Parts: sequence; C-alpha cells; structure tokens
Amino acid sequence: MTRAKLFAALVVIVPAWAMLPLGNQIYTENVQLKYGTTHVTRELRDRIGQGMAIALLAGFRGVVADFVWIESHTFFEKREWVRQYSDMQVAAILQPQSILFWDMGSWHMAWNIGYAVSIDPANRTKAEGIKRRREWWDKARDFLERGIENNPNQYDLYFKLGWLYQNKYEDYCKAEEYYGKAISFPDVPQYVPRMYARAREKCGDVLGAYKFWRDLWLVDHNKVDEPWSVIEREGKRLEDVLKIPDDQRVFSHDAPKPAGPAS
Repeated sequence: MTRAKLFAALVVIVPAWAMLPLGNQIYTENVQLKYGTTHVTRELRDRIGQGMAIALLAGFRGVVADFVWIESHTFFEKREWVRQYSDMQVAAILQPQSILFWDMGSWHMAWNIGYAVSIDPANRTKAEGIKRRREWWDKARDFLERGIENNPNQYDLYFKLGWLYQNKYEDYCKAEEYYGKAISFPDVPQYVPRMYARAREKCGDVLGAYKFWRDLWLVDHNKVDEPWSVIEREGKRLEDVLKIPDDQRVFSHDAPKPAGPAS
C-alpha cells in the first residue's frame, strides 16, 4: 500500500480529523504526545509527509510505525540505504518502547547495510568501503544507545550493544561492560552470563572470569537449570590457564557436583 492509499483509507475512516486545520492539530500533538524521551516534532512530520501526519493525529501511531518499518525494507532492496535508515529512525521514534525496532534496526545498520556498503561497486578503494562500513557500525551503536535511553529497564538492548562491540568493533572491554549491565536484570537467558564471562576474559581479567564461572558452578545444581557441561569445561580450562594448585581446584575431574542437602 502506498502512502497515498493509506492516507485515503484514513480519511474515509476518520473524515472529521482530515477536515481539522492541520496546523492547530500539529501544535496540540507536539505538546501532548510524548513517549519515553522522544517528542513528535515538526521535523518528524516533515519526514513522514502530511498523509502520515494526519494518521498520527487520528491516533494511528502504531499503524504508521509499522507501515514505515515495512517500507524501510523496500529501500534496502533498492540500495537506498540512507532512506532505509531514515525510516528505521522514524519507526523507532514513533514506538520507542518497541525493542524490536531498536534491535532489528541496529542489526540492519551494522550487519546488512554495513556489509552492503563495504562491497558497493561505487567505492573507489577498498579503504573507502571499510570506512563506510565503520560509519554504519557507528550508526548502529548510536541507535542502540538511544534505544537504551528509552528502555533502560530491560536487558535486551544492553546485550545487543555488547554483542555489537564484541563482533564488530572487537572491543571486548566495552562488550563486558554492556553484558555486565544486561546480567544485572533478573531472569536473563542463560547465554548472557556466559557471554559476559568470555568477554571479561578477553578483556584481560582472566581471574575475574574464572571466579565468575566458579560462582556459577557452586550453586545447587538441583535447583538451578544451567548448561553445567559448558560451565565445567570453561572452569577447567581457566584453572589450567591460571595454574591453580590441584588441591584448590573447584573443577577437578574427580570433584563432585554441588548439591543441596540430602532429603
């Protein structure tokens, strides 16, 4: 559906809105509509067009965000990456509590667009492609930071930012920092603490990483569901790396697994 068709449909649904002076409604919305730390501004309305602005005024904020998000994917296929980026920004601004928009938007920037611009035939040199790729990594990083500002009480985007630092920038210390913030939330997926421990080791804190694996291991195995074989393997490996004396090893081959009191 084109923007024009969507506009026409909304006029049929809510004709009264279409008849109101747009200037007055824009002013009212600018004062009243605020989600997270993001205001709907005149600049935003200019970017989405009058038809979409009227849809916003009619209360179709989620519909507009979804439409713009879907539209952004068509721009990737056309290699219009800046327009795709603009649409992903608009969708996230309209629905700033949507983890999906921030998460998938950053993924497109760092992985899809970043790769596409690096091999773009328009690049005059290989160095130019590398530079353009890095610029899109930076856009993804900034995008995730804005997502965290709007969703500070969920682990997801902290983890995604750590993942970006690890896999694109190869900055394991920054990855450790954001993984560490992610694991401060309750009920995070099991893989998040493991990613934190590995980033901590690669950042240079081998002993801290070992202690983290050890603490994971020393909980009651009957009460906590963890990938014990992975934790045991990593713990044994770091005991060898750190040359921990046999009588002080927690992960020795003949050591029993921690268990709760006998029933």
